[in-house]
Amino acid sequence: MAPRERADAARNRRAILLAAHRLICENGVDQVSMSDIADAAGVGKGTLFRRFGDRAGLINALFEQLTEDWEPEALDRLGDTAAEPVDRVVAFIAGLFDRITVPGRPLLRAMGAHATPERVRRYRIWQSRLADVIAQARPDLPEEEAGFMAYVLLTLPRADFVDLLEGGGMTIDDVRTRILSHARLTVTGRPC
Repeated sequence: MAPRERADAARNRRAILLAAHRLICENGVDQVSMSDIADAAGVGKGTLFRRFGDRAGLINALFEQLTEDWEPEALDRLGDTAAEPVDRVVAFIAGLFDRITVPGRPLLRAMGAHATPERVRRYRIWQSRLADVIAQARPDLPEEEAGFMAYVLLTLPRADFVDLLEGGGMTIDDVRTRILSHARLTVTGRPC
């Protein structure tokens, strides 16, 4: 069993993550130093480095916190058989867009394509669960096709893709609408 985190260490961790997220979102990751984050969190720079190791470790911790706050409820709703499978898939993609992509874009950009074991583990869980629900919605599909469709759906709310669409003149609301419409079309095979 892992040792329980001391209360002051937990407070420091939360303060650091909140300060880092705010500063990165306000200024961009390249404009924020570890000293800026330590100052904003009210901790020493040594505390920051001991806790997270380096900038990449801090950014990964921020992403993990963001997903941990969203994932349990999102996966529960995805598995809720009282709702239609297509609606569950679209709701999951909407949640991913609203709770991870939009608020986390600066973090996602900073992480780039670097895949930590934890990110890969989460992604595989999401893909597998989405594939199961897609298969429920489309029992006519071969299993590998439902799995592929899940991969495709998970690419839609990627930060770089959203940036590209916004840079092409779409508003964030337009991007969201198009992504969710495409998610529904992908699962049903029919336009909305």
